[in-house]
Amino acid sequence: MGRSKKEKPEEKKKMGRPPTKPVVKRPAYYVSVKVSNSMNYQNTNVLISKDTIPEIKQLIARSPQQVEFLGYWNGKAYENVAEIDEFIKSRK
Repeated sequence: MGRSKKEKPEEKKKMGRPPTKPVVKRPAYYVSVKVSNSMNYQNTNVLISKDTIPEIKQLIARSPQQVEFLGYWNGKAYENVAEIDEFIKSRK
């Protein structure tokens, strides 16, 4: 007697890493920072969230990279924040 073959190829075990869930943005202030890597000359956009306006101001003031303020995420779209926009204009 020989080995019996499986009739259904769909019963094969799935190999590899399982898929991950997409990131869910929470209501917070968001900033996009352009980080340049000198080792391989690539630029990467990093999305950073902070809970309060003083934290965002400190991040913008101390970051040596190029920072772009996106706004406050309310769950559907970014809202402009006048206080932070004025802060950014005063720094330029």
